[in-house]
Amino acid sequence: GFLRIFAAWVLDGDLPWTTGGSNMLADLFRYLKILYALPSDTAVWNELVKIFAELHSKVVEELAFAFATDMWTNKQMIYTFACSIALFIDNNWALVEHVINFWPLESKEHEGIYATHSFVDSACKAGVLSKMSLLI
Repeated sequence: GFLRIFAAWVLDGDLPWTTGGSNMLADLFRYLKILYALPSDTAVWNELVKIFAELHSKVVEELAFAFATDMWTNKQMIYTFACSIALFIDNNWALVEHVINFWPLESKEHEGIYATHSFVDSACKAGVLSKMSLLI
């Protein structure tokens, strides 16, 4: 309904989530005799969370994709990080990349079996582990 379209407009227009609290927008709604109440920033955020969850589940259910993780560290770094991405080819044959997870690593998570556990945990949290197969 209205909240969904409003939230999508805020996201698409790169507008602040507080747009619904704008006095001028409220004046415009009154002038146009629009009966819908303008949503709060919390309502917009909650609706965007729902939209993200729906789109994420569609991607997980419908697409074939590659899933990759890169981890990096050096002696000068205070923190080490990992990033998991999903890649797929869209209908126009364009490569699409989405960051699935980005997180700081614990002390040994970038080493051997610990890196594997970190990758699997990331895939579980993203809901894509069941779609993976291993090619050697």
